[in-house]
Amino acid sequence: MIKAIASMVLLGLLTVSVGAQELSVDKSKLYVTDPAACQKLQDVGVDAFNDTDFLAMSLTDGIQGMEFHCNFMDVKGQKGSSFLFVSAVCEAPGEVYPDTLSISPYDETTVQVVSSYDAMMVSSGNLEPPGPTTNPGVTLYHRCDNLSELPR
Repeated sequence: MIKAIASMVLLGLLTVSVGAQELSVDKSKLYVTDPAACQKLQDVGVDAFNDTDFLAMSLTDGIQGMEFHCNFMDVKGQKGSSFLFVSAVCEAPGEVYPDTLSISPYDETTVQVVSSYDAMMVSSGNLEPPGPTTNPGVTLYHRCDNLSELPR
């Protein structure tokens, strides 16, 4: 009986694992923290940052906001995995700091970015959790299907 239950649990985990691997990060697209920003960027270009509070992320340009930027220094993936590991240097007014990020699929059009710096800041009480997940340091980014980079 215990072997049967263990087998069913293992089969369930394998099914979840296989299903999760079907999702992937579209490395050629631009992602934003506010889905409305996709249309705004198409309509007015980078001036969208003046009207809407959001962050934009692409694997080539890193993460950009009105007064924030993370340069992606190295992006690594592993064959058979939908996760990406990123080393970055981030800048905000008056500060520069290194960060490591994981980027993984959240659903078909959304990725979750976990920042080790943000997780540490949330855990220490110096920063509010940025998103709806319970994992500190997670920010959800929504894919802009019609954009591969920030309009110049």
